[in-house]
Parts: sequence; C-alpha cells; structure tokens
Amino acid sequence: MNIVDLIVVSDSTGETAEHVAHAAMSQFDTTFGSVERFRYVDSDEKLKEVFERISGRKVLVVGTLVAKRLRQRMTAEAHERGITCIDLMGQLLDTLEERTGYPPSETPGLLRRLDEEYFRRIKAVEFAIKCDDGKSPESIPLADLVVLGVSRAGKTPLSMYIANKGYKVANIPLIPEVDLPEIVQSVPADHLIGLIIRDDALIKIRQERLRMIGLNPEASTYASTERVMRELDHARRVLRELKCRIYDVTGKAVEETAQEILDVLRG
Repeated sequence: MNIVDLIVVSDSTGETAEHVAHAAMSQFDTTFGSVERFRYVDSDEKLKEVFERISGRKVLVVGTLVAKRLRQRMTAEAHERGITCIDLMGQLLDTLEERTGYPPSETPGLLRRLDEEYFRRIKAVEFAIKCDDGKSPESIPLADLVVLGVSRAGKTPLSMYIANKGYKVANIPLIPEVDLPEIVQSVPADHLIGLIIRDDALIKIRQERLRMIGLNPEASTYASTERVMRELDHARRVLRELKCRIYDVTGKAVEETAQEILDVLRG
C-alpha cells in the first residue's frame, strides 16, 4: 500500500486546501499519510523553501495560491522535482476571469477576512441585544458606543443598526427618577452618544405607542406635555454633564443619524 503525505501550500492559513484534501481522502477506504500545512507562502523564496523541504519524499502537493505567477512557479517547481501537484485555485480563477471579464484581485486571505467580519457583526448584534435599554451595565466598558436618551427617542433601532456594522453598542434610558449607572461616568466622552428629540414630536410618538398597545393616551402621564418636558430637560442636563456628542433625531430616519455617527467613528 502506498502511503502518501499531503502537502498543503497556501498564501493564507491553508484551511481551504486542507478541508478539501480531507473531504477527498474521506472517500477512500485506505490509510493516508500526514497532512502538512505550509502557510503564508507568498514569495518565490518561500515557495522554493517548501519544495526543498519536501524533495525526495512521497508527497502530493495541494495548492491554493491566488497569484497566477506563484501558481505557475509552484507547478514548475513540482514538475522539475517529479512531484505531483494539484492547483486548486488556478482553473477556477481562470474560468471565472474568462466568464466575467474581470481579473481576480489575487489578494490572499479574503475569504477568511470576510468570515471574520461576519462573525464580528454577529457578536456586535448579540452585544447590543444584551445591553439594550440599560441591561447588563457591567458590560458597558466593552462598548464601542453608549447611546443615551429618553424613552421612544430611537435608542434601540439606532443601536441595532450600528451593531450591524460591527460596533458594540449599549443603550441606556434617561429617566429623572433613575440614576445613571455609576460606570457610565468612566466611559470616555467620545464613546457617548446623546439623543434629543423635539417635545411635540416625542409626544406624538408616545401617544401612537400607547394606542398600539391598546391604552388611552389621554389617561396616561407617559405622553403628557408635562412629563415629556420634564424628561427632556433632565436628559439635556445629563448629556451636558457627560460632555457627549448630541444628535437631534427629530424627523430623522434611523439610517440618517446612524450614518452621521458612523462617519465620526470611521474618522
């Protein structure tokens, strides 16, 4: 029985090639040798070093190099040394270029970066849910942003929108009868966002909210002018003391305010 070692050659982590190799090996009722991974092979010198190390061994090279010049060099090195080499990326990249009319970027590790970005967003959304409406104050120091504002000013939708861009956001309601968590005082001012809304607009939003849940707006102080004015005065005082950036969200779509904040975050 011929025992063959598989040599994975990649200009990134090599995970793609190794997964494909193991998937192929699983189709055979026999024993294979080891799978050895050579990562971040992104130059002629590194490629030559790989082949010098495996020369004389019974191996099969599986490569996922995205740069055409390196792929060609890999194939040439293997041919010169009598080593079987499979270029997993070459034919697919060449065919996609031919069909689309666009050349590949030849940038190693793009898939991994996309995966990392996806999971970063997922974690940010989970964080925003965990820290919504003042919950989990102990996690506030981990937040990229802390959004403060009165009830129905749009803290939650704004937090979720920004979280979907990969930023960890906590939001805290400003209520005259409730003290802010002490930990907020330790948050840098440039990590704090204050939301302000015009009183008449907030009254309408709260009245509509009460109707939606089957309550009479006239019978509740929640949407009364006196209550709204008191909450907004309290909010302005707190936001000034914290020296945070303040955004007036009156009549604005969530996306509009979020974009203004993201522009600042991204510098």
